[in-house]
Parts: sequence; C-alpha cells; structure tokens
Amino acid sequence: MRIALRAAVAALALTGVGVGTITTAHATTKTEAANCVGTATVASAYGAGFKVKLVSSADNGASATLVDNKGRFVARVDQSKSANLSVGIRINGVLSAKPVFQQRSQGGPTPWKSVAFPALSASCTQKGKLVRTQKLDAHQRAQIFKVADQHYQARVFKDNKLVSFVDANVRSGAAVVGNRTFVLISSGETLTWTGVAGPKAKLGRYKLVNGVKVKLVHDKKKGYGAQGTTGHGTFPVVYAPARPVVLQDDATIVVLTSNGTLSGYVYGQKQKAPVYLGA
Repeated sequence: MRIALRAAVAALALTGVGVGTITTAHATTKTEAANCVGTATVASAYGAGFKVKLVSSADNGASATLVDNKGRFVARVDQSKSANLSVGIRINGVLSAKPVFQQRSQGGPTPWKSVAFPALSASCTQKGKLVRTQKLDAHQRAQIFKVADQHYQARVFKDNKLVSFVDANVRSGAAVVGNRTFVLISSGETLTWTGVAGPKAKLGRYKLVNGVKVKLVHDKKKGYGAQGTTGHGTFPVVYAPARPVVLQDDATIVVLTSNGTLSGYVYGQKQKAPVYLGA
C-alpha cells in the first residue's frame, strides 16, 4: 500500500494536475487577523521535499494543498472534498473552529499524523449557539449564532458552500456575495438586499435611493474608503482594508468591501444599486 500511495502521488506530480505553482518558501505559521486567514507550511509525510500548505479561513473553512519539491500542485482537500485517500491527506472538522490536517504515506493500519491548522483570532472564530437559519435567496442562506448580548455571528452559504463569515460585536458586520448584501446587526437582526456597484467600482460620487451621497475613494495604504453626506452633514472617510465595513446614519446604511464593492440600503425604500454621479 505504501508503494501504491507513493506511486499515485508521483503520477499526479508528473502529470501536473492543476497547473498553478504554489510558493512554499517559508515553513512558519502566519495569521492575518484583519483578513481572518491563517496560513502555515508543513513537511509532507512523503518527504523528498514535498510540502503541504495549510490555510485556515473564516470565510471558506480549512484547506490543505500538497505540492512537490518544485512547488507544483499535486492534490488539495477543502470543504468541497475533505479527504483524498489516494494520496493520504484529509481534514477533520473542515468548517469547525479547530480543524485538523491529517496525512500518511501508506494505507492500511498506518496511523495518521495530525497537525492543527493555524488558530484565528476570536473575532474570526465561529462560536456561540445557532439560533436560526435564514434563507436569503434560491442559492444563499445564513446561519445566525448568538455569542452574547450585542454579539452575534453569521455564516453565509452559497449552494451549500461556506462563502463568508460575519462578526457583529456591538457594531454591525456584513458580507457581500455577488449582487447580494447581508448585514448582521449586533442585536441579531439582519438585513439583506440586492444591488451593488463594483467590484472595483469607479471612484467618485454615488447617490442612494433617498438622495444620500456617498463618495468612493482609494488610498494606496488604506485601500478603498467611503464618505457619506446626509442631512446631518459630511462624515469622515471610513476605509475597508480587509473586512467589509458598515456605515449608518438614521435610515441609511452603506456597506463597503476591500475589493471596492459599494452597496446601500434605505429603510422603507425599494432598494437599488448606488447610482454613479461622476468624479
């Protein structure tokens, strides 16, 4: 069985399944708290310079990619397929708060070697009690979790795959998936609508359905930013370098993502995408 598994891995490496090249220059754990992503590179059970890149993501769950000694793709496991027994890799708890990667170089009774995925920060880790599941549309649903008073979390699924994680601790959190925006308020209430500008929306001024103006800007260091002008005046620019940000003034809510997607919601109005007015 050991020969069979090694032969399978060698064949995959030679045929180049998946044409991308993955860099595994460093074997240290790295956590990007702002993006809710943690990465680590570990040695493969096959040796010979093979490595496994581990990624822990609040938005997409855990994934592990096996590469050969030249960084060429061999195999991958993630939430779509959490085990590939032909090459001896699998993930236990792929969508859990503490996923574990397991590997072995032969089958049968050979024990699996386990490695914990990089831990994410508290605000990026799903916890609390599931209180309800909300259907957003024909393809999307959201699981809502209560952590404490004024602290709720949500997981958004599209076609049964996790695509976004939202944390609303005192302040609201949001997710934008395609043309749909989902906002989770810290009280556990939710808002959802369709209609966005972007991604990489044109910089300049936009108008919402109630006449509120939003200026979209971009800074090389801070990323995309939004500045609202309402009946209460013009507010400071708020940037979204990583997670989506939510701005609110009375009945108006604005959501901005790090990729330059702008969305607006007005209570009591028929929702539409922000209208571009010009630079």
